[in-house]
Amino acid sequence: MGKQLTDNFREFTTATQDYIESSISYHKLDLFKKVMKGVVSSSYQIILGFFFLIALIFLSVAMAIYLGNVLDNIALGYLIMGVFYILLMIVLSLFLKKTLEKILVKKASAQFFNDNEDIKIEQHEGLQ
Repeated sequence: MGKQLTDNFREFTTATQDYIESSISYHKLDLFKKVMKGVVSSSYQIILGFFFLIALIFLSVAMAIYLGNVLDNIALGYLIMGVFYILLMIVLSLFLKKTLEKILVKKASAQFFNDNEDIKIEQHEGLQ
């Protein structure tokens, strides 16, 4: 009787350790997946932003030259574009922070907490 109880306790302890190790491994893998998803998403956004910035620079220079030709003063064209970007910066500094924060928090939380694959796995495990 005592030996059977000891064996059952050992099996229980081993099973508990296996469960804990499996759970830790699962959470490490899940965290890695979520971190990598964020890294990939951030990298994608940075690359797109870089090329958008290059295009914006070329378009701004072209617009400054065009305005300079229209006004018969190239320097005035560049001055107008500079003032435009300063005004744009002022307007964005007043309104963009809260809007950007809402959008980013919403997207990040949707990616981190509402991952469709995780929901499917949890639903599948609930059926068993």
